Amino acid sequence: MGSPLGSFWFLVPVVGTILVTMTPRAIDGQLLELSEYWRMPRVFQYDDYDICLNDNPSVPSVYCVVKAVVRPDNASDVWRIIERASDNWKVHVNHAHLDRGFCVRDCERRLESLRASGRLNDSELLVPKFKTNIRYTFPSGTFRNLELYRQNYSELLEKCVNAELSDQYGLKAQTEIEYCDNNTTSYPIDWLEITFILVGLAIVGIVTVSSWYDFRCKTTHGLEHYKHDLPSSKQMFLVSFSFIRNWYRIKCRGDDQLSHDLRYIHTIRMLVFFGVTLGHTLFYAQPRTALTIEKRFYDLPTMVLINGFQIVTTFFAISGLLLVLFFMQKAEQTKKPVGVIEILIISAARYVRLTPVYAFVMLFEATWLIHLGNGPLWQKGFESGRTYCRENWWANLLYINNYYKVDQPCMLHTWYLAADFHLFVYGLVLCALIMRFPKIRNVLLGTMLLLSYAVTAIIIYIKEYDAIPIFTPEQIRYWFWYWPVYKDTYVPSHMYVVNYTCAIALTFYYIHLSKTRTSYHWFVKACWLASFLVIPAMFAAGYIFYHNRFTTPSIWMALLFPFIRLLFTAIVFFVGIGLSFRFVKLLTRWADIPFYTIIGRLTYSAYLVHLCLVKMAVFNTRSFFRYQTIDIGTIWASSVVLSYMVAWVLCLVLESPFIALQRQLFKRHVRSADETDNSSSGEDHGTDTSYCEHPDEKNSMPNVIFSQRF
Repeated sequence: MGSPLGSFWFLVPVVGTILVTMTPRAIDGQLLELSEYWRMPRVFQYDDYDICLNDNPSVPSVYCVVKAVVRPDNASDVWRIIERASDNWKVHVNHAHLDRGFCVRDCERRLESLRASGRLNDSELLVPKFKTNIRYTFPSGTFRNLELYRQNYSELLEKCVNAELSDQYGLKAQTEIEYCDNNTTSYPIDWLEITFILVGLAIVGIVTVSSWYDFRCKTTHGLEHYKHDLPSSKQMFLVSFSFIRNWYRIKCRGDDQLSHDLRYIHTIRMLVFFGVTLGHTLFYAQPRTALTIEKRFYDLPTMVLINGFQIVTTFFAISGLLLVLFFMQKAEQTKKPVGVIEILIISAARYVRLTPVYAFVMLFEATWLIHLGNGPLWQKGFESGRTYCRENWWANLLYINNYYKVDQPCMLHTWYLAADFHLFVYGLVLCALIMRFPKIRNVLLGTMLLLSYAVTAIIIYIKEYDAIPIFTPEQIRYWFWYWPVYKDTYVPSHMYVVNYTCAIALTFYYIHLSKTRTSYHWFVKACWLASFLVIPAMFAAGYIFYHNRFTTPSIWMALLFPFIRLLFTAIVFFVGIGLSFRFVKLLTRWADIPFYTIIGRLTYSAYLVHLCLVKMAVFNTRSFFRYQTIDIGTIWASSVVLSYMVAWVLCLVLESPFIALQRQLFKRHVRSADETDNSSSGEDHGTDTSYCEHPDEKNSMPNVIFSQRF
């Protein structure tokens, strides 16, 4: 009789292959010795912008930002240091790629001084173009009048760059003007900027008239009038933009069991938004030196933030949770299947709910935002956005901007809205199938989970990527627009299907648990508390992939990529279950503070505007950052506060009114909606549950699937 282990001998070569592929090909070294490091040219160097253009505007002047690529020179010791430093691409910038900001008149003076001293040979300072794989300029057409500036100043500024490089480092570079600014040219207001003003005035007028009409409809003293529906649908249309009524829509809370169980979601939204804003502040803050940012990639706490990109998937988990809970609850109420027409209506209603405030913010970024500041980096941050929003606005409004021209984004962060919309429709289809064929639920979800897991892993393997998206310091310089890892793994909707499917499956398990509530063992509660530490530990583990080069393509990394996303989704749900079932009452009570409900409901609008505010803070600067806690913390805190202040206004005049309009528009298309509305609003609880309650709450069930919140 053979050994009982004999049948497993075939696993030895498989395990051996996996262990070999897990061995790092090379382990990145530490930072160069400072004595060597400072032998390289500074990566970032800018003349004083205000002295050039603003201090004495009576003197015509031009300020240009120039990108330079150092020409390889194997005979140069400095070039060999540059190669060695740049080879560590996961944690270092490319030191052959230089940013220079020049005041043109100062550049001319330097060259004249060098000519007078006999140290300048003009013909040697112009470098013929050579091939390079470094992406160092924006696409043509991004900046206004750029071709004119290049015709006038390209040779002059290349001479200035090479005068510095050849004199101090014995190197030369090819250059390209990225953009220029001057103190003599002003751009006239165009028709689109006038359109924004007209739209803004129209909104103010509509809000004023609607509020006045709502006031005229009052039949009682005090504010109770604004907490209840008016008698007719026509009146409800007319008061949709009522300022005070919208305030009560934002602050109302449901008291039923499901609403009570899910109040923590608003707190999680708020905390995740804090994390997203902090991450964007860290990525967009312009470093004083290359060393400033490179040192951060050797700092474990900072690496937790850099790898915290995973936190945005929390919103996908919340979306899947709310979709299943309220969709299935409505299915039980109506006992009627949902077909293709209903899915289209629900999707259209969601579009109406999300798009108006989104379009308004996008219109602002395409028009007046560029006029609000200046500085050496301002055009890079906002002229590019102005151009791309005017060209690609339709892709955003169709929610395909996470696939179409990802390298020319309008409102970079709105890739999430596109992905969430796609996943919402996907979730609707799954829920509709489960509702129609309940017996196939587990098979359907299991099959979709396996398929999405396999597709994600195959993509990672074929593309030869690591087990996590690597956001390198060099790619931060263009905010990852041209980074294949970003375009292939971070923004596409299909890379998150595995998360969303997992969220849907876990929500059905949550429904099962909520029906069989029990007292959980202390060990489960201890594990729940420990899960709060697992999330930052997962982010910190990304340090391994930044500081090791594993052989790719790799089966184990391809399989690990979707597993990490599944694990994060499962932990988020575990945390949610603990808060919902009150494992630790003190934490649940903290998460149940009414103020968090208001903040949570403002988060969608806050998310839309936060990146604009972060960029305004960092691109209007004249002094660059050392990434100290006080620098990053100040920008982060001010951006969060301002985001919610702006969001409060947007929510009152656009977001909440369109939610109300959406309910009125689509109410007649929802089967049995009228009956359910009557039953839910028939009792006077002091707050009209069919109208005032937020769509995340149970009592607004008739239309909740239309208006799932971000």
